[in-house]
Amino acid sequence: MTSITQINCQKVHLGDGWHLNVLSKSIATITDSKGNRKTSYFGFNTKEEAAQFMAQHRSQVSAAIVRESQRLSQCAWECKVWQCPTELILSQFNQQQP
Repeated sequence: MTSITQINCQKVHLGDGWHLNVLSKSIATITDSKGNRKTSYFGFNTKEEAAQFMAQHRSQVSAAIVRESQRLSQCAWECKVWQCPTELILSQFNQQQP
């Protein structure tokens, strides 16, 4: 059975048509003026959790770094990812749902 998840996206204008798209308290993306996703962010409570996520999904993305959170204000650490597959974003989002 296929289920459809509704995502309520909060768009934050960054300037020049770029947007931070907050999908949940621990997932966000940045899109350019044409709506193309450029980076994705996954938030965590600890650096170790973020590093574990990066190690687990490194082969699915073009690049990733762990850093203190700059985009996800409710998280202490984030993994910033380039060329993240939509399936990974949806998988992480669905894991958060009750």
